[in-house]
Amino acid sequence: MVIEMSATGKKISELQKKIVLAKKELSEINTLEQPLPEFINTTNMLRSNEYLQKSNEKKSQLLIAYEEYTNELENLVSNIAHIKGNIHNLKSHFKTHKKIKKKVKSKAKPRKKFRKRKLNPRRRKPRNRRR
Repeated sequence: MVIEMSATGKKISELQKKIVLAKKELSEINTLEQPLPEFINTTNMLRSNEYLQKSNEKKSQLLIAYEEYTNELENLVSNIAHIKGNIHNLKSHFKTHKKIKKKVKSKAKPRKKFRKRKLNPRRRKPRNRRR
């Protein structure tokens, strides 16, 4: 699961780079393709058409990259939700296991053994001491 997550992270970062690159190329096309007054209208229209084609192509690439990126993020979120569910299940399993263990311990408490008390032991007679 960890290997899959790192592969997903790498793919997401690659897609982010792809999106940034597509945005950069699109902005470069926008600045380069402006009508020039010295050309006639037909030439400007051809240039505009080429610009629109390039722009559409880059926008399509950008949309595809966003779609792939979104899919990867959705997969990542579903994996995280799945892991979260597993963690929740494990927590509840451990809680019930602890409760059962406590019940078993409380039921199976060994009785205290009562020590037999000796009845009054015989008292010895004191010895005669020599002086």
